Amino acid sequence: MLFSVIIPCRNEGDHLRRTVQSMIQARGSEQEIIVVDDGSTDGCCDFLRSSEMPGVRLLEGKNLGVAGARNAGAARARGEILCFCDAHLELPPGWLAALARPLGEGMAEVVCPAMADSRRPHAVGYGVTWGANLQWRWLHRRPPEPSYVPLAPGGCLLVSRRVYEAVGGFERGFYGFGFDDQEFSLKVWLFGYRVMVQPRVQVRHLFREVHPYPVGADELLHNFLRMIFLHFNRRRLARVMEMVRGQPGFAGVMAGLLDSDVWEKRKNYFRRRRYDDDWFMEHFKIPF
Repeated sequence: MLFSVIIPCRNEGDHLRRTVQSMIQARGSEQEIIVVDDGSTDGCCDFLRSSEMPGVRLLEGKNLGVAGARNAGAARARGEILCFCDAHLELPPGWLAALARPLGEGMAEVVCPAMADSRRPHAVGYGVTWGANLQWRWLHRRPPEPSYVPLAPGGCLLVSRRVYEAVGGFERGFYGFGFDDQEFSLKVWLFGYRVMVQPRVQVRHLFREVHPYPVGADELLHNFLRMIFLHFNRRRLARVMEMVRGQPGFAGVMAGLLDSDVWEKRKNYFRRRRYDDDWFMEHFKIPF
């Protein structure tokens, strides 16, 4: 079985080279690595342009955004299993095969590893949930076995190609950075598939305080609201609107959303999905 590891990157400095080398050294399964350079200006991909690395391909892009870069890599991937990774990871030996085990055993369709902070390895997250105001919250209690979680962090998640295609991949109406992994995980659950953490695989992730490229407040708000419009019922949608209507740029973001395909896509999703957002919130005890 071929694994396709897809790495979107932009201005990653030397982190990208170290991540690729870590993947090659940890190789325990048949894999291809696809790096999608989304318009880097710091030369982080030059090592791939200057010399060939067996099993590693470089795709050029510009202003695709994180979701768009992930989808672009998946479109060129040959593997039956897709693994989406950030460009600043350290991987343990045999990580891919161990991460894929719940898929092979029919336990889940999306799997993420335990994720440790590379600067503070004792700080480990075992999947993600939402807080009372839909804020990102790591799950810090280590389950003894692979366990279902609400959300898989996009820093490292594995999905079968069949399910990736069934849910339409990552959201194609997102801009830049933000919420691509949360929307993907939510969509996977609502469409009747399952998301799981594999605690026996731990990767180290560099958590940065500052992005290496500009991330605008408007694009974050746009992606957040688009996710809400696509998947939440009217009552929950109204509650979110009350939360964010005072934010700068709200009127412009709303105007763009109302002039987009979001309503048509929402209707399509509501027809196709197996569960609704009430089920999701109740099932995972999310107080929203």
